[in-house]
Amino acid sequence: MEFKHFSHGHGLVLHQTGQGSEIHCSGCKSPGSGNVYACWKCNYFLHEHCFRATRSLSHPSHPLHPLTLVPYPTYPSTQFFCNSCNLVGIGFCYCCSECDFDVHVHCAHMQATPHLSHSTSLPLPNFTNNFTPQNPVYPPTQNTPFPNYHVPS
Repeated sequence: MEFKHFSHGHGLVLHQTGQGSEIHCSGCKSPGSGNVYACWKCNYFLHEHCFRATRSLSHPSHPLHPLTLVPYPTYPSTQFFCNSCNLVGIGFCYCCSECDFDVHVHCAHMQATPHLSHSTSLPLPNFTNNFTPQNPVYPPTQNTPFPNYHVPS
């Protein structure tokens, strides 16, 4: 069965990665394993978490406006600065176009889920996580659980 996702033109199929194998999520740009949605024609993969992320949410760190999930940063630099973890991102992000407020898709869901505009709790991707947005390591070390995000220079 194929599933549609706003971020990709082709249908995606649910796939269970084999034990020990890993994909690179085309959404959040982080490695992952387990259930993924895949387009084998394009080698496009999404963590189940990224696939199921709601298109809009209310977030406790930005209560003024709802945040909208976009498939890539809308800035000319093609990067965004996450207002939650203070790292630069290049993939899926929730943004407020009125305030230039941006958060990584996983940072948005690391907060308590009752504040979100949907009622189901989303499982997080398989990040090794000794990091929380409330207690960020800043400046981030090389051991960041989000290897494809970096501190702006």
